Amino acid sequence: MKRAFTTSLRFMSPRHPPKGYTCRLLTSFQFLLYSTYPNPNHKPHFPYSSNPAHAKLQQLLLEKSKSGFDKLDDALVVFDKMLHMKPLLPVINFNQLLAALVRMKQYTVAVSVFRDMRVKCIPVDTTTFGTVINTCCHLNALDYAFSLLGGIIKSGFAPDVVTYNTLVRGLILQDKPVEAEILVKNLIRFKDVQPNVVTYNIIIDGLCKSGPTSMAVTLFRYMEKKGCKPNTITYNTIIDCLCKQRLVDQALGLLHEMTKKGILPDVITYSSLIQGLGDFNRWQDITRLLKKMDIQNISPNVRTFNIMIDAYGKEGKIKDAEDMIEIMTKRDLYPNVVTYNSLMDGYCLRGEVDEALAVLENMTRKGVVPNIRTYNILINGYCKKLKVDRAIDLLQQIPLEGLTPTIETYCTILQGFFITGRHVEAQNFFKEKMIDQGLKLDKVTCRILLHGLCQYGFVDKALSFFQMMECSGLIPDIYIYTILIDGLSKNGHLEKARSLFKNLPSKGLRPDVKTYTTMIQALCHEGLFIEANRLFVNMKANDCLPNDATYNTLIRGCFHNKKTGSCSSCFTYEVLAIVTTNREFFKLDMVMVSVVMKTPIDENIRSSELIGLEDRI
Repeated sequence: MKRAFTTSLRFMSPRHPPKGYTCRLLTSFQFLLYSTYPNPNHKPHFPYSSNPAHAKLQQLLLEKSKSGFDKLDDALVVFDKMLHMKPLLPVINFNQLLAALVRMKQYTVAVSVFRDMRVKCIPVDTTTFGTVINTCCHLNALDYAFSLLGGIIKSGFAPDVVTYNTLVRGLILQDKPVEAEILVKNLIRFKDVQPNVVTYNIIIDGLCKSGPTSMAVTLFRYMEKKGCKPNTITYNTIIDCLCKQRLVDQALGLLHEMTKKGILPDVITYSSLIQGLGDFNRWQDITRLLKKMDIQNISPNVRTFNIMIDAYGKEGKIKDAEDMIEIMTKRDLYPNVVTYNSLMDGYCLRGEVDEALAVLENMTRKGVVPNIRTYNILINGYCKKLKVDRAIDLLQQIPLEGLTPTIETYCTILQGFFITGRHVEAQNFFKEKMIDQGLKLDKVTCRILLHGLCQYGFVDKALSFFQMMECSGLIPDIYIYTILIDGLSKNGHLEKARSLFKNLPSKGLRPDVKTYTTMIQALCHEGLFIEANRLFVNMKANDCLPNDATYNTLIRGCFHNKKTGSCSSCFTYEVLAIVTTNREFFKLDMVMVSVVMKTPIDENIRSSELIGLEDRI
């Protein structure tokens, strides 16, 4: 036991831990000096009492342990009564009180009650410690949770797999799946406790949510190697993760594997796969899965139907989406707010916002309460139709429905103002409705505002806001820098744009294809074709592959320089060099097709080069 956890501690400690962190954890692990065997003198307390008053209170505690008390004061009054009872109630009843407090999410109070129990020498057991460890994990007090393992051992008990599962879940809650995996492997290594399928499922779920899918799959194979058989939950977790990563064929492979091993898929398995296939419009595969579900007597649930309705809506297949809702109803599955939101979103994507509004009225009549997502869909629909005033009306209606607008709500309207050319109103809206109201800004907000300001020539305001954003602790990403570089260059500030671009590495950022293309366009516009071409070469050297826009921008720069006389007479050869060297990677856009076709070609150009040019058109 001692070896396992001292080894785990070494791996779990961060490279640069916060002050006092390592010391606290080292102190927590001093309990490893104690025996892990149960106390032979420990006598269990039986939960039953012949005293009517005791029995009544025990019945209350049993009920409240499952639902929680209505008021915190009620729980504390019960605890006070328990302390003054003679004889004391069994430990199971104190555990029920702690469980009730956890149900109420009164984690701090639960820890305080536990401390009072220890001070008053009230007996505890592994369930008591497990409950408090779980409480500490919810409070992000992981070091104290680990120290409680010492309490378990000093009290004469041995931590079991349930206790360790709680700690593993705590590590996952703090976004430390790798540390959780190391802890489990050390338990196996030192043969302290054999992790079960629940242990692995917790870590795999954490890895799927925060790490690369490959890490979750690797652990999945490791558990099999160690003789722990995965269950449906294990497969569901990885299949869902693969589908969200757009690795649908791998997910289908796992479905085949689990079926072959006799592990039955359920509606969750199929729902994840249907969603993944829907993202690729693989409707034939979806139909095959639905037939499999029918053969295996697995009925689609509301989530399954919602996934299909959402996929149909995104494809603009509103009739199919409405047919799905009708099928749901016939199967006694009632559409919920997610169902109607998907249908509304489908209408808005087709530009039929009034029809989406009719869906809102229909769902309200049926008793389905709209949420903020419902209004965000409508607001986005009206802004795309350039009806910003109608979107403002909906914004004012939101509080009347008992809802609170989100940052997405405000960002959509802000962008709507800029799209419709109402930049003054956009700036006023940003100040009065967002800044003055204390709304916490995110990067999306900053992108919208900076793009809008640069678009209408307010470069100084954009730079001022950019500096304010940095001072507030909001770290700009590469998208924000690209917007600024584009705005500065288009408003006659090439040197500032170039300076921002050159300083990207010092900010820990790598230019992406859009950043490079934006800078190349800026240089070409100023007649700096040689520098633009050099940047194009550096781009490929830095493992950033050009796209169609990059090639067309560079070629357009060639023709622009020819017209202005800033390029040599050999510009045609330069165009052909780009085209023939990279003919497999891009196509000319329609504008460049027209320009190229009208451009006189030097008679000395080889016919093979002309063919290369024709291939790109």
